[in-house]
Amino acid sequence: EGSDDILEEEEHYADQLKEYLFYMDSLKAVCRKHELTQFELEMAAQDLSSKKQQREELATGTVRTFSLKGMTSKLFGQETPEQREAKMKVLEEQIQEGEEEVKEKNSECDEFVNNAWCDIERFKDQKDHDLKEALISYAIMQISMCKKGIQVWSNAKECFNKM
Repeated sequence: EGSDDILEEEEHYADQLKEYLFYMDSLKAVCRKHELTQFELEMAAQDLSSKKQQREELATGTVRTFSLKGMTSKLFGQETPEQREAKMKVLEEQIQEGEEEVKEKNSECDEFVNNAWCDIERFKDQKDHDLKEALISYAIMQISMCKKGIQVWSNAKECFNKM
């Protein structure tokens, strides 16, 4: 019966420490979320850069990279000034939307990092407190067990001495 009580008490302290394994999974999820928001920001920035390049090519009439559009304009001739103007207008709108999206994604990333950092700092403080408390309690339990063990051996010694 005594050993079962000891094991049960030790299990309680082990459970307290296991909670930190679950925290590690949460931390991994936070890192994955950060990677995803960072990826979305990079994709938005890349899309914006592409739109700006298209605008420049349309304005100057020179295509820097190989594209189907460039080949068709060489084969079939340039588009009319009206068509070019309409495309330029659409590109300007898309660039404006792209700049807004990049700004938005940037602030999302910053906000996410700040919030995550606050959570991590709060966790560190809680972890230090919890681990200290758990280890002190475990040490007290071990001392108590040792005292009980000494008592049992003292009683046994007394019995042997009386024989």
